[in-house]
Amino acid sequence: MKRLALAFLLPCILGMSGCGAMRWMSEAPQNASSCAGWNKIRIKPETAVYLVKNDFSASIDIDSHNLNGQRNGCWK
Repeated sequence: MKRLALAFLLPCILGMSGCGAMRWMSEAPQNASSCAGWNKIRIKPETAVYLVKNDFSASIDIDSHNLNGQRNGCWK
């Protein structure tokens, strides 16, 4: 039952964390050279659950990092 509740809760929490990541959306896009050394942070779903429970600000920072790289065209 807890897993089912978490399966419904996690997308909502991660969706809300995107609000904090929107600070990147107000900045002007940078040029392609700004992508040098910029890699997308990939985490497993289990890690996302752990971060949401234990370090919510880290999950927001990871989401912000990934959105910024995507917005700048570093990856799709």
